[in-house]
Amino acid sequence: MATMALALILGWWLVAASRAQQLPPPSLSLHPSQAVPLGDTVTLRCRLPRVRAWVQLWLNGTLRSDKEKDKEQDTAEFSFAVTKLEDAGTYQCRYQVSEPLWTSNKSEPVELVLTGAKGRSHGSLVVAVVRGCAAVFVFSLGLYFVLDARSLWTSRDRSPGVTPETPKSMQFQVTPRDSEDLTYTEMPAAIPCSQTPSSHTDPQPPVIYTTVSTELPC
Repeated sequence: MATMALALILGWWLVAASRAQQLPPPSLSLHPSQAVPLGDTVTLRCRLPRVRAWVQLWLNGTLRSDKEKDKEQDTAEFSFAVTKLEDAGTYQCRYQVSEPLWTSNKSEPVELVLTGAKGRSHGSLVVAVVRGCAAVFVFSLGLYFVLDARSLWTSRDRSPGVTPETPKSMQFQVTPRDSEDLTYTEMPAAIPCSQTPSSHTDPQPPVIYTTVSTELPC
């Protein structure tokens, strides 16, 4: 029983191999070039006979994409943007027809190489570090001004307030030479806020008398 199963598997493998030999292998090309920078778009063109087939694209031995090709076309294109380092590697293509169900061998490999990936990563790291330092500097400067303004207002609040003193009554004395050369004048005086007029008497404006000499000095 085991011998029959082994014979069936071997026979199936030989049939598949013979069918693969009957299909011409495809050819694969890479555009615009095999060396592209990170972020660019590449196109892989798999050229095969003018038959209706299902075309497969392989990367490092793993199926990456597949698509159906019409009978009138002789090329299947796979386009994508190279956005990560894993997109680089060895690409191959092959095709499969349904009438009869045959699968071709894989094409000759083409190598996709990334250029400038290390430089871009280093440049991005430098830009990120510079931006981080600038953000820290701006934040520290703003914090300094806020704390300085706060301390200034705090010191102002703690300092005792200066209130204007109530002017005291003043008396000017002038020694006259002649009483006839003296005159009296009436001057208003400020009322202190702490003094309240009595309710029993009519408020009278305060008056200050002073003597002023009108005689010119000799």
